[in-house]
Amino acid sequence: MTLFANKTSCFYKLAAPSWVIPGNIAENCRYLAGKVDEIALLFFETESCLSYTEEDLPSDLAECGLSFHIHHPLDLPWHKGGARVAEIVLALNEKAAHLNPLRHVVHPPAAGNTAEGNLRDFASSLNGAGIRAEQVLFENTKINSLGEDVAVIRDLGFKICLDLGHILAYAQQSILKYGDFAGLVDMIHLNSPGIGGKHESLELLDDEGINILNQIFDLLSADGTVTVEVFEEKSFFNSLQFLDEYCSGKKCSANL
Repeated sequence: MTLFANKTSCFYKLAAPSWVIPGNIAENCRYLAGKVDEIALLFFETESCLSYTEEDLPSDLAECGLSFHIHHPLDLPWHKGGARVAEIVLALNEKAAHLNPLRHVVHPPAAGNTAEGNLRDFASSLNGAGIRAEQVLFENTKINSLGEDVAVIRDLGFKICLDLGHILAYAQQSILKYGDFAGLVDMIHLNSPGIGGKHESLELLDDEGINILNQIFDLLSADGTVTVEVFEEKSFFNSLQFLDEYCSGKKCSANL
């Protein structure tokens, strides 16, 4: 397959999830050190992650030569309001404070009438509390493509993480045509959509997938972060090889 894109150059930070090999966060970080620039700390479950201790996030991870960002829980209780979600995000940031998380990927509230109010309450509760608005990246999900909320996200100073697999799996291609994402996309998540929401290797992308990949790369901000969100070792490294070949065709450069 011929890979191409409209952009002539791009520079990005390469990130991996904290689950590529069987093992805990620390084991994955140590294994991935030197292979990527950054680790996405997968804090996927609110209750269990709020219980993390030094054993889960040891101090010496700060010496691995990696930077970090947090992917916040998939079960954030937006139904309890944006202020409650902000409390959780701030508490999890504190758990990883010694790793100096650079960004915070957050799944948004469900699209609809209450989304804007929740986002505004969330922003108000974060104000002056240790996380700047521009460090928070809302990700397109099954229940919210972000298409209806781009304006309020921009107004509040937040940023966006576009997930390639979600766009393809949930038929969200229209957001790229009609959404005003200029200057907002600071991270992209790369994976191929699989059965039951599985994140598959990038080598399985078809022509449509390559086309969408081109579009979201073109939206990525200068020095943005590319997270290969694949949670199995062989598929992850096959995806890195795919990305290397893809970016060679695009004249892209990872910060390796």
